[in-house]
Amino acid sequence: MIKRFSIQIVVRIILIVGCSLGLAFFFMHQNWFSLVAMAILILAQVVMLIQYVNNTNYTLVKFLDALKNKDFSVYFSPTDKGNSFAALFNDFNEIIRLFKQNKIDKEAQLKYFNQILEQIGLGIISIKKSDLLNDNTEDEILFLNRAACDLLDIPKHKYWHRVVQHLPWFKQQLISIANGGKTLVTIGKELEHQQLAIEVVNIELLNVPYLIISLQDIHNEIEQKEIEAWHNIISVLAHEMMNSFTPISSLTATLRSLTENEQGEVIDISEMDNEAIKDINLGMKTIQKRSEGLMDFVSDYRKVSNVPIPDLKPTLLKDFLEDIDRLMRPVVAKNDIQLDIQPIPSHATILMDTKLIEQVMINLINNSINALKNRPNPTITVDCTIKPNQIIVSLTDNGCGIPEDVRKNIFVPFYTTRENGSGIGLSLSKSIMKQHKGQIYVQTEEDKFTSFLLVFKL
Repeated sequence: MIKRFSIQIVVRIILIVGCSLGLAFFFMHQNWFSLVAMAILILAQVVMLIQYVNNTNYTLVKFLDALKNKDFSVYFSPTDKGNSFAALFNDFNEIIRLFKQNKIDKEAQLKYFNQILEQIGLGIISIKKSDLLNDNTEDEILFLNRAACDLLDIPKHKYWHRVVQHLPWFKQQLISIANGGKTLVTIGKELEHQQLAIEVVNIELLNVPYLIISLQDIHNEIEQKEIEAWHNIISVLAHEMMNSFTPISSLTATLRSLTENEQGEVIDISEMDNEAIKDINLGMKTIQKRSEGLMDFVSDYRKVSNVPIPDLKPTLLKDFLEDIDRLMRPVVAKNDIQLDIQPIPSHATILMDTKLIEQVMINLINNSINALKNRPNPTITVDCTIKPNQIIVSLTDNGCGIPEDVRKNIFVPFYTTRENGSGIGLSLSKSIMKQHKGQIYVQTEEDKFTSFLLVFKL
């Protein structure tokens, strides 16, 4: 096509140049009639050249306008401008067809993904970040699914200011986490309230910041977890109390039988022999011992439910673990266990209450000592892993491990598999770590190892 266009231009220029030479020839010979005719012919050739070039420009402008305005209904007929433009018009039509097909594909994909987001139970809202602080009535919501409308109890609005009018608190909550984050909000009536988990994610497309807001009602999940927790605690409490009350009740009945006759009347002390008196004394001692055990149990319960507020101070982890080593090494050595504290970076610093975390470490080491009984080469290893946003202190033993059915309950208060265990060590340790905004995890494999990980956020 370009070759044909160039030939057309060259031919027309040659004709104009030829006519110009003829004009000069007739002017020199003063042939005025031929001179006028040649001048008219040159003028006609120039006009035709300009029209030819302009036709090409107009066609190109029309094509570019169609792409710019996304008007894919434009069609260029190859026969309108002659065969010289047929290939160009066919290319234009093919490009427009491809753009049109691409638009159809994108619209189909957008509709498909929108339909998916409409079906999920998670509320999704998307707006421009600039719209959050503005009160412009023209700011449109980019996406708002049905789940979000149901959770917020609003119609499916098109404009953001309508949502703000219905829910002024919602805008304030979003402003507080506009740079990304989560928050928990309780809304609704007293008898039908919801606990909404709201999360905001920032994204940037073509240098324009957007917010993706997700909403989820977690009220039912929280209630279910609370019920399960109470069931576990009540089950353990009932088990422990029954273990105390059953022998007390049985022993009390036995002592009563020693002080009454067959008619249920209290007998005189002179009718009792020394053996009966000794039995009564022994029974009372047993009841006292069991009662004291029950009081200790209640005291332990109060420890778990009343963890003191930690006095957080920057602490060098290396110095802290050296103190733990000095404190626990005699106990470990007494049980023929090797305590191996790996090299700790001298700069590793944790914000902690040393007394509370010391209690956690003592609990974990005592648990490891119990797990290492009758094990070959018993070893407890303490190590540290430093990450950009957290420090992980791990305590690992090569003991008997924790069975699967026991593992899921080890942090439940008063749950224990040890004969004389209180069942509060790990639950208390978890509460202490929660107070430090941290976590405690367990990794174990039966008959191989158990590792407890204390995760401190930086």
